[in-house]
This record gives sequence, C-alpha cells and structure tokens, in this order.
Amino acid sequence: MKSVSGFFLFIPLFVLSVLSAEVCMRYDQSSTCTSYPITDFYIGLPVSQPDSMISRDYDLTTSLGWMFVLNERIDLGPSLFFSAYRSSDGWHSQFGIRANLRYHIDSDFHLDLSPGLILTDSPYQEGFPGYTVELSVGWKDWVGLAARMDIVDTYDSGQVQVLHIGLRFGSYGGMGLSSAGIIGGGIAYQMSRWD
Repeated sequence: MKSVSGFFLFIPLFVLSVLSAEVCMRYDQSSTCTSYPITDFYIGLPVSQPDSMISRDYDLTTSLGWMFVLNERIDLGPSLFFSAYRSSDGWHSQFGIRANLRYHIDSDFHLDLSPGLILTDSPYQEGFPGYTVELSVGWKDWVGLAARMDIVDTYDSGQVQVLHIGLRFGSYGGMGLSSAGIIGGGIAYQMSRWD
C-alpha cells in the first residue's frame, strides 16, 4: 500500500516540477536548468545481425525529446526517434518512442540508457515491429560512444536481434545533424515506400 500511495504522491510532484521548469537550450550542471531538449544524432554500424533478415550496412538515427532534471545526478524524459538504415536492397526506416534516463558521472561525463518501442519498420509493414535499447557514454552532451540493440519481429521467422556500435552527437551538433537527418530520413522513407 505504501508503494501505491508513494506513486500517487510522485505524479503531482512530477507535474509541478514540469510546470515550474526553467528551460535551457542545452543542459549545464552549473546553471539552474530544470529541463532541456535532447537533440541526438547517431551514426552506427551493425556488429552482429543474423543472415536471415535484411542486412544493414549502416544506420543513421535522430532522437528528439525533452529531459527533466530530477536531481544533480539524474535526468529523465521521453523522446521520439527516427532511423534510416541502408541495406543490400535499398533504404529502410524505423520510427519509435523511447524513455531516456541520464546519469551524470561528473560534470563532464554522463551515462544514458534509452529503452523504447519500434512502432514502424518499413520492411515489415504489418503488426508491431519490436523493441530497442541504447546505452551510451557521453562527454558534456556533445559527443559519445553508443551501443544499440534492436529486437525486430520479422513475422516469418520470429524475432531477430541487431547490435549496433557507433558515435552519438548531442546538443547543437546533434541538432544540426538531426535536421539533416530528418530531411534525409524523410527521403529514405519515401524511397522505401516506392520499392
């Protein structure tokens, strides 16, 4: 019973913190920011994937969302992601949602854990495509190393896992690359519909 009442107490406190948030364009621990946007761009290479599925050559992903500072170490927030990946038969795309948890190791480095749902995956037009989770370490919300696992339902042969390793750009660099990624991803999405 205590955990249920604690949960219901947490909801109004979270809503109150969102309404009174001091917005920054980029998080800086030395400032009084209580919320900030995330504009990440990820360039990844698959290091493990089964032969049975559409093989991926590389992956470009943009993630746009909002983070709320819970305390000096932990930030939490939702995001949308759009991924365009090149394979042997052309371009394909994914779209989904993520929950983002950021843990500040110190004033320079942070760890991010981002589990989510893949809502659409263009090679698999029917049904629910699958899940994704990304783990990364970043430097000052500018650049970092990331590993991402996609678990995709191929419908004919069950689920397959694809592991990516890559570079993740955040803040202003990520914002610029995300803008280019949205344009490129939109083109890739349209091209995947023509195939």
